[in-house]
Amino acid sequence: MNFFPSAQLSARLKPVGLGIVAVGAAMLLASCSLLPQPATPAASTPTPSDAPLERNTEITTAAWEVPLDPIGQPVVADGVALVYAKSTAGVAAHAISVADGKELWTQPVHPGYEAPGVPLEPVVTRTPSGKSAAIFLQAATPPANDGGETWWTAPVAFDLGTGKEIYRGREELVSTRPFACDDVQDLCFIAFDEDGHTVERWVDLESGEEAGGPDINPLSGNFRPVGKELYSVVTDGVEKLAHVSYGEVLWEVEIEKIFGKGANTGMGWHFTYSKKLDLYVGSVGINPTEFSPDKFTGQTFSLNLRESTKTVGFRASSARVLWTAEGSQVECAKTIGTAATKLEGGEAFPVRCEYTEGHIEFPAGKYRGGLSKLVGYDPLTGDAAWETKAVEVRHWGDYGLLPSLSRGDRVIAGTFWSANLWDTTAGKYRGTSFEDVFVCLKETTYTMPPHGPYQDAPGAGSYSAFPCVKGGTAVPALTYGALTDVNTTDNGMAIISLEGKVAGYKLLNGFV
Repeated sequence: MNFFPSAQLSARLKPVGLGIVAVGAAMLLASCSLLPQPATPAASTPTPSDAPLERNTEITTAAWEVPLDPIGQPVVADGVALVYAKSTAGVAAHAISVADGKELWTQPVHPGYEAPGVPLEPVVTRTPSGKSAAIFLQAATPPANDGGETWWTAPVAFDLGTGKEIYRGREELVSTRPFACDDVQDLCFIAFDEDGHTVERWVDLESGEEAGGPDINPLSGNFRPVGKELYSVVTDGVEKLAHVSYGEVLWEVEIEKIFGKGANTGMGWHFTYSKKLDLYVGSVGINPTEFSPDKFTGQTFSLNLRESTKTVGFRASSARVLWTAEGSQVECAKTIGTAATKLEGGEAFPVRCEYTEGHIEFPAGKYRGGLSKLVGYDPLTGDAAWETKAVEVRHWGDYGLLPSLSRGDRVIAGTFWSANLWDTTAGKYRGTSFEDVFVCLKETTYTMPPHGPYQDAPGAGSYSAFPCVKGGTAVPALTYGALTDVNTTDNGMAIISLEGKVAGYKLLNGFV
């Protein structure tokens, strides 16, 4: 049964959406609060690791290329690569055969109510019988009385291999993009009800049956997912974090009891989950001032960078805080994998970025005396296993970690004018040459659809890739060694989104 919120509902969504939409409104804050710059190995850097980095430096050429303008890396499953790319109408999903690069199907994609603050990335789930399906939102016609300030969309699902439509939901105000229910199967999404509250729905992709409400997610108030089985919940202006698994609320705790006074996800967030360690490691923005974040640019004040963000390690099963790292965040490491780290049973230390001193001046938004370092930490204690020398933070556009693909055992740390490949296990830079090639990443954006609430900001895509040396400088071609960092592999092929194309590279037998 369809429902059509009135214009009054649209007005009520403004305060309701603060916990959801504030991410987009707080992009400037993210630039100062959640993008501190880690250090470069300077003159006092330890000697290079004794173990040489063994990487194949043989140049490789693509087995196939598809001319597209991708806004992020593909998701690969069952011999199909699903990628989002710019189109004349906005954004489209493209399904490409891993074997030969043949385009299997394409469909328009709407970024939804989460845009522009949440990167738009492809999502693949599985049906109960194990078939892969692409799930996303598509544009829908809003009712005449919607107030003209919000996008209405419909959640959809398409068979990944054939492009056959297997589900189309009703047209409504969907608050979060579709995701795999319990990170496993089917299609889940969160929408607003007639009272402006959120409700989670579960769609069985084989029967088309839909369930929702307390049986699927018993949380009340306005909630959205911020991590694996982790939700932000706002009730009467108070934000909580809640762990919900298979329809059961394991715990629900005020976010300030975990992160301290002034903590809120509206200033940005990033959470990593470790099932092996029963652990969440997360960072959120901290507002130490007496005025709301949306008023920052209208004020004249100095914000201490060490008071702007915080990282906390806490038990996934109980929310018990294990450790806290002031002035730090893990957002800077979002492109770094965790497979080789202690979070997943490896030997490498995960990393965080940490301010040591400095301020940001408003309304100009400029740094003054900012210093930051890169820290390899024990995930259960938060203790630093190693750290780099703190270096100057000039402005938010300088990345101390060059965005690049890896399994978590190495990062390219420093600045664009001086960077090294850093061994995250030993805490030393690796002795590599400029024949060694890596996969660096650069952020992408897309044009927002018309008639929505975010006309003054571009949509946040994800990352396109380019071959680079350890200093972050682009080079002409990838090597077989660089392909070892790519996790979007299937059937002996590595699939990468590059600028202006999606390409497939045949792996050497040793990589398969």
